[in-house]
Amino acid sequence: LGNKAFPSMKSFISKMISHLTATPNQYRIALAQYSDDLHVEFLLDTYKAKNSMLNYVKKNVVFKGGSVKTGNALREVHKTFFKGPASGRDKERILVVLTSGASEDAVEEPAKILKSDGVKIIAMGIQDVSPQELQSMATSQFSYKFRTVRDLSMSSQNLTKIIEDIIQTDIIAICKSDSVADVVFIVDEGVSKPNAEDIKKFLQDTVSFLDVRKNCIKVGLVTYSSESHVLSLLSEETNKTAILQKVQGFSPREGKANTGAAIKATRQRVFSGSRKAQGIEQIAILITHRPSEDNVSEAAHDLRRAGVTVFTIGIENADYTQLTQIASYPQQQYVTKLTAFSDLPKEAKTLQKKLLNQIQDKLYVQSERRELLKAGSVDTEEADIYVLIDGSTSIYPVAFGDIKNFLKEVIKMFNIGPNKVRFGAVQFSHDKRLEFELDEYSKTNDLETAIDNIRQIYGDTHIGEALTFMQPLFKRAREQRAGRVPCYLIVLTDGESHDSVKEPAERLRNEKVNIYAIGVKDANEAQLHEIAGSKSRTFFVQEFDSLKNIKNEIVQVIRSGEACKEMTADIMFLVDSSGSIGPENFLKMKNFMRELVNKSDISTDRVQVGVIQFSGQPREEFQLDRYSSKTDIFSAIDKMRLMGDNALTGSALTFVSDYFKPPKGARPAVKKFLILITDGEAQDEVKSPATALRDQGVIIYSVGVFNANKPQLEEISGKPELVFYVEEFDILKHIEDEIIFGICRPHEEKCKRIERLDVVFVIDGSGSISPLQYQAMQDFMIDLVKKSDVAPDRVQFGAVKYSDEPETFFYLNTFTTKSEIVEAIQNDRTIGGSTFTAKAVGYSEALFAQEHGGRKSKGVPQILIVITDGESRDAAELNDTAKRLRDNGIIIYAVGIKGAKPDELLAMAGSEDKYYYVDTFEGLKNTSVSVCIYVLEASVADIVFLVDGSWSIGKENFKNIQDFLYIMVSSFDVGEDKIRIGLVQYSDAPHTEFLLNTYHRKEDILEKIQKLSYKGGGTKTGESLQFLLENHFKETAGSRREEGVPQIAVVITDGQAQDNIQEPAKEIKDAGVTLYAIGIKGASLVELQEIASDPDDKHVYEVEDFTDLQDISHNMLQVLCTTVEEVNQIAHVSQGMPTSPCSPPPLFSLPCS
Repeated sequence: LGNKAFPSMKSFISKMISHLTATPNQYRIALAQYSDDLHVEFLLDTYKAKNSMLNYVKKNVVFKGGSVKTGNALREVHKTFFKGPASGRDKERILVVLTSGASEDAVEEPAKILKSDGVKIIAMGIQDVSPQELQSMATSQFSYKFRTVRDLSMSSQNLTKIIEDIIQTDIIAICKSDSVADVVFIVDEGVSKPNAEDIKKFLQDTVSFLDVRKNCIKVGLVTYSSESHVLSLLSEETNKTAILQKVQGFSPREGKANTGAAIKATRQRVFSGSRKAQGIEQIAILITHRPSEDNVSEAAHDLRRAGVTVFTIGIENADYTQLTQIASYPQQQYVTKLTAFSDLPKEAKTLQKKLLNQIQDKLYVQSERRELLKAGSVDTEEADIYVLIDGSTSIYPVAFGDIKNFLKEVIKMFNIGPNKVRFGAVQFSHDKRLEFELDEYSKTNDLETAIDNIRQIYGDTHIGEALTFMQPLFKRAREQRAGRVPCYLIVLTDGESHDSVKEPAERLRNEKVNIYAIGVKDANEAQLHEIAGSKSRTFFVQEFDSLKNIKNEIVQVIRSGEACKEMTADIMFLVDSSGSIGPENFLKMKNFMRELVNKSDISTDRVQVGVIQFSGQPREEFQLDRYSSKTDIFSAIDKMRLMGDNALTGSALTFVSDYFKPPKGARPAVKKFLILITDGEAQDEVKSPATALRDQGVIIYSVGVFNANKPQLEEISGKPELVFYVEEFDILKHIEDEIIFGICRPHEEKCKRIERLDVVFVIDGSGSISPLQYQAMQDFMIDLVKKSDVAPDRVQFGAVKYSDEPETFFYLNTFTTKSEIVEAIQNDRTIGGSTFTAKAVGYSEALFAQEHGGRKSKGVPQILIVITDGESRDAAELNDTAKRLRDNGIIIYAVGIKGAKPDELLAMAGSEDKYYYVDTFEGLKNTSVSVCIYVLEASVADIVFLVDGSWSIGKENFKNIQDFLYIMVSSFDVGEDKIRIGLVQYSDAPHTEFLLNTYHRKEDILEKIQKLSYKGGGTKTGESLQFLLENHFKETAGSRREEGVPQIAVVITDGQAQDNIQEPAKEIKDAGVTLYAIGIKGASLVELQEIASDPDDKHVYEVEDFTDLQDISHNMLQVLCTTVEEVNQIAHVSQGMPTSPCSPPPLFSLPCS
């Protein structure tokens, strides 16, 4: 660490102690420092008051020196501070390790021993320590790397929040298998004595399995016949022993089966005392053996609406229809039917797995899959979607409200806009009513309001007439939009139609309308199939409140339909063929594979599929490039025969790795997926071979039925959301669309699209290029366009074609939608002639002009992509021409094919990372142009600009400062919960232009910047810095410093300060504000260094002239982005947010090289 940096380390420790509530009843704090040995400064019980600790740190903690032996220190800490495992009554045990270099001894084993005794480790490193070493010490995700000690010091308050969050969230960590839930059993007591014993055994086994204790699983118990009896409330602090005693007291009671009343009593009396408000999973389990004598539908609807997941177990004469009316969706997952009471105790193990799966899915998986779905759905950038809503009398008002809520949730999953996704709505009964057309509302909020205003019309159900009514609406939609925009119709009904649906549905499908049919309750499934034209586009739920459960399925199917048209992937199936499978389930596995293949676009340049079976040994069925048609693949799957023997999954994972390499048919730069299907526990080690596969870029989906080991599956896939754990093989069909959607969507997790960009293609159309080769170039361009957010205020495209002479294909402002650009490129043809590339590159500069849609003045990055296949006839002029464009801020990417000269490509691009060369036109398919531009997107920060407005600046130069501010703010993701911007102009005195909380819209800030008036006067920089601290970095001014949000000030000046800057600069930095200093012309370098934070090379900028300000804007953004990322990192982890919010997002969502 060094003596020089040690004071900053002490400062960090002091700040952390200050933020913690150090009392015997809250935090007890100890301190030690280490090098070769551990030196104890004070023990956990040495000090009870915070001030005593702070005084000790200030006066007695001195730098010891020595080598870094972190492993030894961890062992000594264990002996000294954390002797033995924690008991249930112990305080939470937390160890914060601060280290500055690579340990000279091993850290993983001593850290593991500490963690096994319940110690949570937060590992923080600076300077030379590796992130891997920190991760090997830390608990879960709690490892952090900082560039400097100063950066570490700034994070003290955020670390305090992490410690507080660990104590809150550790409730989950200490519960067995992460079991945190409220579980209520509703048991029909109208049984015989022998049958009551089977029920007791089932309940005893299930409750014994659950981690019933405070903060983990809480159990409620309700029994019923004619009356309901609440035996255990969720609001009571009951332990496992008390619940088991109540179960033991269960005895038969004669009476009617009033199941509906029991469900209602459970909701009102038991779940009213639940922990739902804390986000804890709510579960009810109904056990009955006979039909209910009262209505169950409404009571169950209210229970599910209250957020309770309902399982039903029906025995002997239980009414299956009633069980499905009560249970959650999908019924196959939540309804169990047993033939005899004697089967009930055997069912306990299956229910235990179901419960654990439900709880863990709620904790870890559902939110991740929802976010992935939303991200992929927003990617559906052009679509026209009508919803056709049944408003007939059979639908009760509450149910109609469920329909409207369902529609609002679906709409939120799409990117709404006039040139993006549009929604319209029609309601029908025996009449039809157009609620709103596609072009009526272009904002999500307006659509939600319009849906809220829909009033039910009542009447009979005439779906055929309603489908006919839709034809002219879709015709009008096609006339409103240029290009081929996909059209969708979602039909939602609860009854059988009084008229024919087949012919009008076929007419719509013939006009390229994709129809999805959703049936509820009494809807006729045969009619639904006729409406949709396919079972795969048909959905059925028992109750209206279950619509919310199929929202994701509907969106996935719509999204997959478009995304999968462009999908390229190499998919290997790894199929468990061990003896535990059995012929019947083996057939179901084969059907599952067939369905996934059927939903993929199989061909040599789209999706390739291979299959390996395994048991004791792996066996190749066929490799990726063996078959190129669905028919051949189906035939090969049908011929597969069960192998038998044990399941050596680890060995099979090692075996399959070669199949993702070219000799086995895999293609370079194509997404690679492994789908593992198994029903049992692996008999060998799986983690290492699975990790090796993932390190090769293979995404692994693990599909396991309940005999499989779920933790093993998670080790294989690496992420819980990639694991599908189902009760039986029959449920596999419910996860097909989810897997297909996952394969179709982009997997570059850290890639975010740049909001605004001007892109011009320069396309070689010379005679050396054949029509087929030109098609490959077109596909390359179309792929980039489709991956962009095209709109006049987002990404714009222009194009130049050339051979002997260049010609404008289309300007940046010619087309405003993706489909128009794609159609123009698809319809283009080569022009013939020679290759004059330099002339074309020079010509292209004009397309970036403002009159043609260029937005350089608004700070929008400008990109030129040159695609050529031959040697330029004017190569001598290439270098100068391209340099002129680059000097004007245009970034050039050069893509060369076949006969192109690499030195010419380099001359255009200016650097090796911006040119690409492929041997064949076919190789373009595997070329990803990766344009990394830093933007502050999805980050959180408070940034105040302090701008010199003194006489020495002058009005003309002040305009250059305004342009610089405009560019900087244009790149920020501005919002009340994102980046906040403040601005102060200073001369003789500082003047607030606007505070951090004045504007929350980027447009308002940019407008204010353009209207700034130049003040004039002296240069009182010191006074202005003090003014910043006292008036801007305050909560009342919009600062979020107390929330741990990064505080940043950017000072721009051209002269020497006329007052003292040293003290105010130190004060503002000590307050946790990161200072950047930009000096122009006559600014003093010494003063800039005094103002700026350390290190100088990161925080001080000098430019010769005001016009050079724009040249440093890109670098400035990079550095600001990095600062926000580092300071935000701890806060984001503590809030469960991504740790790299400011990663450089590449253009077109392709990975940055």
